[in-house]
Amino acid sequence: MGLSASQARFLQLTARRSNVEYQAQQINFQRLQWSDKLAAASSEYQDKTSNRKMVYNFNNGDGITQVDVTYQNYKNYMNQQMEGLTTAQDKFFLVSSTGNKIIVASEEERDKMIEQYTTYTPYTASSTENSVDENGETPEIVVREDEQGNSIQNLVHREFSADDFMIVDNLDDVDNFQSAIENGIYFFAKRELNTETNMYEFKTESWDSIGGGAIGEVYDTTDDAQAEAEFKATSDKIQNIDKKLELQLNQLETERSAIQTEIDSISKVIDDNVESSFKTFS
Repeated sequence: MGLSASQARFLQLTARRSNVEYQAQQINFQRLQWSDKLAAASSEYQDKTSNRKMVYNFNNGDGITQVDVTYQNYKNYMNQQMEGLTTAQDKFFLVSSTGNKIIVASEEERDKMIEQYTTYTPYTASSTENSVDENGETPEIVVREDEQGNSIQNLVHREFSADDFMIVDNLDDVDNFQSAIENGIYFFAKRELNTETNMYEFKTESWDSIGGGAIGEVYDTTDDAQAEAEFKATSDKIQNIDKKLELQLNQLETERSAIQTEIDSISKVIDDNVESSFKTFS
């Protein structure tokens, strides 16, 4: 092979080697990207299998059981004794972070609670002691029927008004509801008498101190099986892709080694040609 031909072949092989090395770099970059995706999937799997949820511990008559802390369960279990009662003391309410607004899901629920804590007592015009309330104002009087169907006047006492409530949408979103409680956006509170002002106020309590552990945290295993299945599917897919990329990389490495061997051979031929062609003395 002549010097010109050897040089042309050398340049051709060098270009092929550069192209093979570039392909190998691209494959390594793809493997790195897939490795990052696997790490992200692993992190997501860890989060889903180690997440916790809030539960309410209560006695259902057969012993202590647990239910998730949801808005509906708060109404069903934390205050199941409230139904039919007309006094609000010693009952837990869900209140805003400032403790001055009762959280409800709708106007209908608000109006029902207002009525629930409204009392009616018989009133007669001659009853001067009941003609004004504790603030010196004339109390509200309504006409109601007694058990015999007779219309009688009643004094009305409402413990709550519409201004005492805050209507909040999406209370049925369990994750948001629990997060709001955990982060102090909502509190559970009891209504107590402030002896200094002679007014009833809400005394808020942290969720983890109510009733000596009525509310606690447990690991949420409801999504573990799905999380494991999703991670396994993702992991298997990425591993299969990585194996294919690794095989391509090995093939490129084999090709590069062969090209390098030929480059070394051509280089020796070129050196020999140079030496023989331009040697001054034999």
